[in-house]
Amino acid sequence: MKRQIIKIDEEKCTGCGDCIISCPEGALQLIDGKARLVSEPACDGLGACIGHCPFGAITVEEREAPPYDERRVVAEIAAKGPRVLAAHLRHLREHGQHQYLGEALDYLREEGIPVPDPEEAVPGHGVPRGCPGMAPRDFAGGTAKTPSGGECPSALTHWPIQLHLISPEAAYFRKADLLVAADCTAFAAGNFHGDWLAGKKLVIACPKLDDGEDVYLEKLIALIERAEVNTITAMIMEVPCCGGMSRLVQKAAAMAARKVPVKEVVVGINGDILRERWL
Repeated sequence: MKRQIIKIDEEKCTGCGDCIISCPEGALQLIDGKARLVSEPACDGLGACIGHCPFGAITVEEREAPPYDERRVVAEIAAKGPRVLAAHLRHLREHGQHQYLGEALDYLREEGIPVPDPEEAVPGHGVPRGCPGMAPRDFAGGTAKTPSGGECPSALTHWPIQLHLISPEAAYFRKADLLVAADCTAFAAGNFHGDWLAGKKLVIACPKLDDGEDVYLEKLIALIERAEVNTITAMIMEVPCCGGMSRLVQKAAAMAARKVPVKEVVVGINGDILRERWL
């Protein structure tokens, strides 16, 4: 099959070994003074090693390669101990590889292996931390001072919220009421936090401008099946292009093996709530 996999330029490689410790899957080894890809099925093609190569010797290419085998990889990694395993799980989470993460968690549960906290990874081993804004955070809503000196409470309790960046495996989504809001709704609806976000977990997206609808669909299905969200509210604007968000949520709900109630809320461009209905 054709898929993404790393490529090492031997002329640029100095054999420093920095990439070896940055590969959570153990697909790289230092042989004859050069980094070598020793297991194509263990290379997920995400390129965690690229940022650790100081000489630009590693790139990602698309070519014929054996399929990546997550169950085989996690079985080998689990034998190295919980901290190395945590690094691998964090690597998958931070790269948005929710299918692989689900396969890894399923394997660990089947084998009775405790699932480690991804934050307990071996320092310096495995994955780069990536953008700090992608790290899941659970917190109490804050407050902001208004011009009159009063306080305006926030109902947001977690981060990130953009659908491309969220992880369906984050604990705060577990059995939550989910609000899937089109980007503009929070600006149009005057009391978005008090009336719509309070008591819910939020993800946002723009059905017109965002790329990767297939990724959005996969994540919504994962939230339904693995996070077991209780309900989904799709909040969209009245403009025609925004209907794609509601259709995407309905498609995910129809494709998921587990069924959840779905509500649609339509906001007018002047901020009025035009329609609220269960689908």
